[in-house]
Amino acid sequence: MVFNVEPVKMTISSEQKKIEIGEIGNLASQERQPERIQVEEMQPQALSTQGVVFDDGAVKILKSNGQMESQIEDVEMEPEASEQCGLFLMQGGLGLTKPPKDDDWKNAKEIYLMDNELSILPENPRCPNLSALFLPRNYKLRTIPLSFFDYMPALQILNLSRTGIKSLPDSLIRLVSLKRLFLNDCHRLMTLSPKVGNLKLLEVLDLEGAKIMDLPMEIKELTNMKCLEVSFYGYMSNGRRAMQSNAVVPGGVISALSQLEELNIDVNPDNEQWDAHVEDIVTEVCTLKKLETLKFYFPRVELLRHFQWNSLSLSHFRFTVGRHVKRIMSRVPLDVEFELERWERSLRYINGVGVPRDIKKVLQHATAFFLDRHATAKKLSNFGIQNMEKLKCIVMGECNELQVIIDEADGYEGDDCNQNVSKSYGTEKNVLGSLEYLYVYYMKSLRGIWEGSVQQNSLFLLKSLTLRTCPQLTTIFTQGSINNLCNLEELKVEDCPSIKSIVCCDIPAEHKTSYFLPKLKKISLHYMPGLVSISGGLRIAPKLEWLSFYNCPNLKNPLIDEVFSQDLKKIKGERSWWEALEWSNSCPGNLDEIFVPIDI
Repeated sequence: MVFNVEPVKMTISSEQKKIEIGEIGNLASQERQPERIQVEEMQPQALSTQGVVFDDGAVKILKSNGQMESQIEDVEMEPEASEQCGLFLMQGGLGLTKPPKDDDWKNAKEIYLMDNELSILPENPRCPNLSALFLPRNYKLRTIPLSFFDYMPALQILNLSRTGIKSLPDSLIRLVSLKRLFLNDCHRLMTLSPKVGNLKLLEVLDLEGAKIMDLPMEIKELTNMKCLEVSFYGYMSNGRRAMQSNAVVPGGVISALSQLEELNIDVNPDNEQWDAHVEDIVTEVCTLKKLETLKFYFPRVELLRHFQWNSLSLSHFRFTVGRHVKRIMSRVPLDVEFELERWERSLRYINGVGVPRDIKKVLQHATAFFLDRHATAKKLSNFGIQNMEKLKCIVMGECNELQVIIDEADGYEGDDCNQNVSKSYGTEKNVLGSLEYLYVYYMKSLRGIWEGSVQQNSLFLLKSLTLRTCPQLTTIFTQGSINNLCNLEELKVEDCPSIKSIVCCDIPAEHKTSYFLPKLKKISLHYMPGLVSISGGLRIAPKLEWLSFYNCPNLKNPLIDEVFSQDLKKIKGERSWWEALEWSNSCPGNLDEIFVPIDI
């Protein structure tokens, strides 16, 4: 069986991602829509075609010509389909402890040996036609023979991700055709051989998740590089941080890589060498005219001033700004932080004081914002309502002074940082009109979500709202805000003891027969001892499918008329609470059928 594996091409817009799988034999292309991370029911997915399995999590996104392109890192064969296939040696996931025979290497064009238990490789296999070698997730592989790469002149793709290697042999310089080198999550790899500088055709170097101490100066010779990903998290084996006298990125390296389209630099926040040289690195980054994707850590807000947004072509960025001490762990769940990574332009502002102008400038371009442990802000709208027009996701955590999220009175600030804000803002005042997801965690002074009047279309696109551990919070939805939430699908409220009802308003008689929150499908109300009513008599969620209660002892009459839905499939709660409920009439029989007791 002989077939060609074309690159997977991925195009991303604000509405969808589309994976186009190139022709594999006569297989047609497939499409997949992205799904928001489901905290409770997250399942791995794979794209499978006649025995060839493309691991969804193993597609590496690269930037090229304004579109997202992907190169398949791993192609896995199911055991029953794994065999030598003429030009292709497919032996992934077979639990191999020994590598294939030398004759198998000699004739192969592509070799796939991922997910095995290899600890050794051939000394110097003859592979005159080999163009791709995949060895990821061979965790027992610690060393590569010194002469292993001597006879692989045609190799273009080398994937050693998630192996136990500590170094690369000098024979690496023989790979004169190499274009893509994947070393991500090689946790024992702390130094990168200067010999890498001899790989003149290299376009992709992925060191994300490795423990690299610094980059060699020779990297500047890789002038065809389009994608560079590196993590500077190097530690000595005894756990102490190694003493470094040089910059983690030598001067002149970044600016020499003038073809870079994607640059991702992950840094240990305790790295003093990064702090000492980051300004020079930022200056060089700003010279990259083709750069479209940038992941970067700015320990100081002032470093953002180097960016002239009008001259940049960044379509994707992930910025972390502010002094971030690694040993102080955020209490915001990791899955929510991962949620931020799916947005094309995200800003995380940590341990901030005040509202810096440079943060507001970046915010104008961001689609996701994480305000983490801000020391002084009393309202999110202090950052300028007009600067948040593009935001689709907001995460807020441990901002101890914050009392309200949006104060409608915070209007247009006429300073020059707002030159890109839509001119219609002053008249329409559509607040957070693009927002889809709002997560709020550990806000000890928060008392309300919204203050003031709510203009039409404000919050109109909101799909999911999560509130956790807000002891002073008394009001979630008002009459004004609930009118706008026509697209809300999920509501989670946990550990908010002061809330008596999720809706707080005086309901006109003519509205008591109307339904609000028409698309709400899932409600979770946990650790809420003050809760006495779901919606205070207002009829909500005609499409509700899921109700979950825990530790709501004062919710004794659930007022099922408020949330009655023909689509209701499950009610979760403690059995003792359910049996003690005081129904206005008898409990509807169908509710007993869908009640699921929580296993404490």
